[in-house]
Amino acid sequence: MLTSILQTLAELLAGGTMLTSTEQIDFSHPAMLNDRATGPLLNLYLYDIRESRQFQHSGRQVERRLSEERSTTALVNWSPSWFDVSMILTASDHTTLGEHHLLSEALSLLLRHRSLREEFLARDLQGHGNLTMTVALEPLVEIGSLWSALTVPLRPALYLTITVPVTPQTVPTALVRERVMRALSTWNNTQDSRTLTKQVAIAGIVKNAITSDVLPDVMVELLGTEKSTKSDREGLFFFENLSLGNYMLRLSCNGYQSQPCTVLVDSPMYSFKEVALNPV
Repeated sequence: MLTSILQTLAELLAGGTMLTSTEQIDFSHPAMLNDRATGPLLNLYLYDIRESRQFQHSGRQVERRLSEERSTTALVNWSPSWFDVSMILTASDHTTLGEHHLLSEALSLLLRHRSLREEFLARDLQGHGNLTMTVALEPLVEIGSLWSALTVPLRPALYLTITVPVTPQTVPTALVRERVMRALSTWNNTQDSRTLTKQVAIAGIVKNAITSDVLPDVMVELLGTEKSTKSDREGLFFFENLSLGNYMLRLSCNGYQSQPCTVLVDSPMYSFKEVALNPV
C-alpha cells in the first residue's frame, strides 16, 4: 500500500513538472538530500501513518449462502480500514531559485488535482474511488518539533496527507522493491480505452542541455504506442488523440545521449514538456 502511494505520486510529479523521469524523485531522509542530489530532484519522505478520523472504521461483513443441500455457509470479509499517510515534499537543485521553481511546479500540480484520481492509481489502490489528498504549508504535528526530530534545519517544503484504504490480507503477499518505477499507469492496460479516449495531446520542446539551443530533427517515440515524430526546426514536437494517464517518451538524436521522459496527461487540454539532451 505504501509503495503504491509513493509510486503513484512519483509518476504524477515526474510527469507534471520539469523533471523527466521518476529517477529524479527520491524517498530518502531529508538530511541525505543534499549529499545525493546531482541535479533537479524532488524528495518524498513519509513521516507519519495514523488511522483516519474522517472515514469509518473497518468491520466484518458476513455473507451467508444457502447451498443446494440447504446447508448454510458464511463468508467473512473485512471492509478496509482508512489511514492518513503524511509526507514531506522537498526540492533540491543547484540554485535556490531552481529549488523554488521546482517546488512551485509541484505545488501547482498537486493543487490542480486536490485528490488522487482513481485512473492514475496503482492497481491495488483502485476500487475505492478517488483518494483524498490535502496539501498544506504546515504538517499535522508541530512544524518545529518535526524538523527537530528529523535533525534537519527548517527548509521550504510541502506537507501532503493522503487517506488510503488498507484491506486485511487473508493470504501472504510478496513485497517487491523496485527502484525504477513503472512509467505507464496500470489502468491503461486494464481499462477499455474506447471509453477513456479524449482529444488530448502532449506538446514539448527539445533543447541542448549545455547551450539551451533548440534541437531540430530529434526522434521522439511515445512508448507503448506506435506513435513517433521528430522535432521541427524550432525544437517542437506534438502528439494528439491520447487517453488520460502517464506516458513515457524516448528522445534520440545523433551526437546526443538518448533521454527517457515521463509526461503526465491529466486534462483534455494538453501537457507541455521541456526536455534537455546532453551531448555525447
